[in-house]
Amino acid sequence: MLKIAICSGGTGGHMFPACALFESLKQRGHQVSMITDTRGNRFCSNISEKIVIKTIRFSLKELLKIIPQIISVAYKFFKLWKIKEYRPDIIIGFGGLFTVVPMFVGKALGAKTIVYEQNSVVGKANNLLASIADFKVSTFAIDEEWRQLPSPVRKEFVAAANSNYKCDGRLKIVVIGGSQGAVSFSSIIPRALAMISEDQRQHIDIVQQVSSAKLDDLRIEYHKLGVNARLLDFVHNVAKEMSEAQLIICRSGASTLAELSTLGRPAILIPYPLASDNHQFHNAMCYRHKKAAWIVEEDENIEKELSKIIINLLNHRELLKEAASNMINKLGDKSTEIFADFVEKSAVK
Repeated sequence: MLKIAICSGGTGGHMFPACALFESLKQRGHQVSMITDTRGNRFCSNISEKIVIKTIRFSLKELLKIIPQIISVAYKFFKLWKIKEYRPDIIIGFGGLFTVVPMFVGKALGAKTIVYEQNSVVGKANNLLASIADFKVSTFAIDEEWRQLPSPVRKEFVAAANSNYKCDGRLKIVVIGGSQGAVSFSSIIPRALAMISEDQRQHIDIVQQVSSAKLDDLRIEYHKLGVNARLLDFVHNVAKEMSEAQLIICRSGASTLAELSTLGRPAILIPYPLASDNHQFHNAMCYRHKKAAWIVEEDENIEKELSKIIINLLNHRELLKEAASNMINKLGDKSTEIFADFVEKSAVK
C-alpha cells in the first residue's frame, strides 16, 4: 500500500481529474489524501480524507503581504508529514498556485513528485514546479521532457460513453459553461439562434446551463424564438445530457475536452478569453486540427459566426458524424486507470 497525496487548485478544471484519480487509487487499496483550498472543497465534499487550506488570493505585487500565510501553510505540512505514518510516498500536483507549497514540502521530505499539466500551455505554477518534479506528465504533447498521458475522467463519463452517435431528426444542442460561461452564453446563444431561419429553429432542441438570475428572461427569449429549450441552473447529470446530445457548445478547458473525447461528442468551442496565456484557445486548436470541433472566439462577431456554423451543420449532418468520430479518444474509458498505473510505477522507481 502506498501513501499518496493529490493536491489541486480550486477550479473544477483542476479538481475533476484530481477527484477521478483519487477514487481510482483508493479503490486499489492505497492510502490517499486530497489537498485543496476552500474553493476546491466544493468539488470533493464526498471525500473525507483531505486537507483544506483557506484560499489565498494574491498578485505578484501583493506577494510580500502574504508571505506569513505561505510560511504558515508550509509549517502545517511539515508538522504533519514529518510524522512517518502520514508522510506521502508520492505527491501529485494537478496545477494551480495552491499546489506550490505542498509540492515543495513533499519534495523536501523525500516524497516522489509528479507534476501534471492538463492544458496545451504549461501554467505558471507547473512551470515553477517542473524544476523539482521527478516526473512531468501532460495531456497534450508539449515536448520530450513531458510524458503524455490521457487526462483522468470522472467515472460517470466513462459509464455514459458509447459509440452510438446518431444525428438524424432533431438536433439536440447542450450548452454548458460553468461560472465562466453560463452568464455570457445566456445572451450569445439566443442572439445566434435569432439569425437562423424560423423553419430551421424548429429542428433544434436546446438544453442549457443558465445562472438562476437569467432563467426567466432566457425562457421568455427562447419562447419568442419558437425554440424548444430546457433551461437548468445546475446540470445534475451532465454526463448523461452530453452523451444524449448531437452537439455541445462549451468552453475549451482541458477537463471538458477530455470528457468530450470520452463520450465522442462533437463541439463548438468558445475559449474563455481571459484564460491565462490564452491556453483555452490553444487547447481548442488541437481539436480543430483533428476536425473534431469548431472554434468561435468571443468577440463582436461571435453570434454571426456561431449561427453560420449551426446552419451549416443543420444542412450537412455528415459533418457532425465525422467530427464525432474524430473526437473519440479510444483510451478515454481507460484514461484514469492508465494514470493510476503510472502513479504506482513512479512511486517505486
